[in-house]
Amino acid sequence: MPPAPSPRRRRTPPPAPTDLARVTERLERVTRVLGSDAAVADLLEVSRAQPRRWREGQRPDPENRDRIIGLDAVIALLSGFLAESSIPKWLTGVNAHLDNRRPISALREGRIADVIGAIEAQKGGAYA
Repeated sequence: MPPAPSPRRRRTPPPAPTDLARVTERLERVTRVLGSDAAVADLLEVSRAQPRRWREGQRPDPENRDRIIGLDAVIALLSGFLAESSIPKWLTGVNAHLDNRRPISALREGRIADVIGAIEAQKGGAYA
């Protein structure tokens, strides 16, 4: 009698190449707005060479992938009412809608919903 097959572990498949391409496109937009790979790396708290490695095909880990996507979404929302040159200042400035915290700090903590709320409040003309 042949041996019973060993149970296989379910593995999450790696993201499809199109997913990597989409993340790379988002990374390009983020880099253009922030001005440099160094600025992106500082914001994401990764090594300064990491954004280049991602653009060259290295897959970002899930946490950084989500952070890139979130940052791109925030930048897209800000682009609707701020000049592109003002976006880095908004991200690093103290924001009353975030209890006088910096949006970038909230993004680093994964609090994208709070940042989007601050954007919507500011767009709506709300004062904190």
